[in-house]
Amino acid sequence: MVIYVHAFAATSRQQTKTNASNGFGGTKRTTKKQKKKEKGISVEDNKDTLVSSSFNDVVEETCNRIYSVCREVQKSPIYQPPRWADLCSIEGETVIANAKVKRGQILTLYPIDALVLQNDERQILKCYQDRENGVLNEQDKQEVSLDEDEPLYHILSGGAPNSKLFLMRSCNKEVVPGWLGGNINTTTFDTEDSNCIIIPLPGAAPFCAAVASKDIDAGNELIRNIRPLDLGILDELRSIVAKEYSRNVSMLRLQVETVCEMKFNINPTKDNEPILGPFHKIDLQYPGLRQIHNNPDIYEVKGFLTIDECDRIISKARPHLFQCFVGDANGKSVQDPWRTNTVANLPRAEVPSIVKKITKLSCCNEEQLETLQVLNYKNGQQFKQHTDGMSGPITASGFEQSTRLATVFCYLNDVSEGGSTRFPKIDLEIKPTKGTAVIHFPVDLNMREDTRTLHQGSPALDEKWLLTTWVWKTKRVDHAFSESKLISLSNDII
Repeated sequence: MVIYVHAFAATSRQQTKTNASNGFGGTKRTTKKQKKKEKGISVEDNKDTLVSSSFNDVVEETCNRIYSVCREVQKSPIYQPPRWADLCSIEGETVIANAKVKRGQILTLYPIDALVLQNDERQILKCYQDRENGVLNEQDKQEVSLDEDEPLYHILSGGAPNSKLFLMRSCNKEVVPGWLGGNINTTTFDTEDSNCIIIPLPGAAPFCAAVASKDIDAGNELIRNIRPLDLGILDELRSIVAKEYSRNVSMLRLQVETVCEMKFNINPTKDNEPILGPFHKIDLQYPGLRQIHNNPDIYEVKGFLTIDECDRIISKARPHLFQCFVGDANGKSVQDPWRTNTVANLPRAEVPSIVKKITKLSCCNEEQLETLQVLNYKNGQQFKQHTDGMSGPITASGFEQSTRLATVFCYLNDVSEGGSTRFPKIDLEIKPTKGTAVIHFPVDLNMREDTRTLHQGSPALDEKWLLTTWVWKTKRVDHAFSESKLISLSNDII
């Protein structure tokens, strides 16, 4: 897959850096005796420059759709700011690193304040933006190439197949933490000053990130190189981003796909999706197993846990519940923006009979199981739309170069109102029933994510309890995640 970014900037050999406080890439730095002159364009004031009177409605709708999807995703609460891409801040007229950053780390995301479609003759076909974004900086446009597997590729190719897509940055929009890529000063020369570049997020373009091209000390100014780099260097940095941020980028891509379906009732990647499979095999002869959906396959087992087992698990977990935390870009634990419930980790040694049931149903070794979790949802708490897997081998939760193949969860109580598990892409809703287990497959054996398993825990009106775990492709190997590290919940062995 080839994805590239190229920036056009009006700079000179005498003035190679731009001001971080003035729009997309900013304007040139000048001496104190010189006055800065912002050269911008406004959709409101320059309509004739941007759009001819014979403008094609299809092209306009294409630009509108792409921009509206980007805007919706960008404004989502989980990206205000994106915790995994918030390693810098503005200080005066510069953007500085908040912590020591390693080469290949994402510093911040690139804001999409406007989109421009341009033809091969460099004529602007359409510029689309919110009126609130005001004047755009005409001196710097960021070109983004969408490959065929990008969610928005089919919208672009279907409505404006011969056009090029550019991102633009507002000159006067309020700065948003986590979206500072357009405020970073730039250089057109391959100097020692530059320490980051803009890279499209693989699979989620046109969203881009500022990525460290070298190690950066805390407090250092970020300088973005907009000169095309050696393809080998770009490929290396892309590989680091793809490996280290696979889950974050997968979730961003999923957001793009979900918004496309919700806003336009279309699935832009449907015609280009690979045929998935085979998937992890389970014990189809397990007592009570029933298939409730085919392709993707989802099964349930009523009475998987007894009423007594459910009650005892809840009693074990209740005193040990804690908020769901995730690591942010600085390595600090922060509230998980995707879920508002509480959780307790359940040692396998305290529930050997339950572990035996899970491994028999899912045909796996117990070392393939991620830490068992007991989840508690009170009134209004929920787990927003997500998938449980991610494409490609990843290293997480004590597993190395592996991925989740199956999800197993069991309702521990009856819920009369709310709290259902919804799979919106396949129009399936499962009502919580005490003791019922559900198993589905977020990734195939070739480690390709099945986005059809997107699901959510709907807001609970009554209290809801769940037991959940995930089956990985390989056994857990990192001793830092060993079961012996878990805190004992009680002496009650189930």
